[in-house]
Amino acid sequence: MANIDYSRLTNDAAVVEILSAADKLKTKKEKIDILRRYSSRADLMAVLRGAYAKNIEWAVPIGDLPEGRTYSSAPSIDTADDRMIRAYKQFIYLIKGGPAANMMQSKREQVYLDLLSSMHIDEAKLLQSIVQKKLPYKGITAAIVAEAFPAIWPKETKESKSA
Repeated sequence: MANIDYSRLTNDAAVVEILSAADKLKTKKEKIDILRRYSSRADLMAVLRGAYAKNIEWAVPIGDLPEGRTYSSAPSIDTADDRMIRAYKQFIYLIKGGPAANMMQSKREQVYLDLLSSMHIDEAKLLQSIVQKKLPYKGITAAIVAEAFPAIWPKETKESKSA
C-alpha cells in the first residue's frame, strides 16, 4: 500500500486503510482511539466481527482462489468494481445460519468468489483472512478490539475461557 498520512484518513477511508493505520501506531491507546474513531462504520465492524466474534462461522472455503479466477487488477481501492464499504452486506450469505442458511453451497461459494474478484486485492486478501478468523495485521488483536468495543466484545475471563 502507498504511504498514507494516517492522521488525515477520511470518514470513508477503506477498511484496509483504517486497519493498516491502526496497526502501524505505536501504543495500544492510539490503536484503540483510531478504531473507536470509525466505530460507526458498519463495514469495519463487520470485518472485526468476522475475524474475532466466536459466534460467527464462515461457510466458504479457506485458501487461494481456484484456478482460472483472479483478483481485480484495479490500481486502487476506489477504482475496483466493488469495495468492502458495500460488499460487507453480502457477508450474510457467507456465514453459517442466519437468513441465508438454506442457500445452496455452490451459490454461497459463487458469491464469495465474485466478491474476491471484484474488490481490490488488498480488500480481497482481508476478506480471505477474516474467513480464516484472523486479521493480517499483527497489531490489531482480539484483545485490542475487545478493549476498543467492550459493549460488543466483553473481555474474556478465566471462567469464560474454561466454559
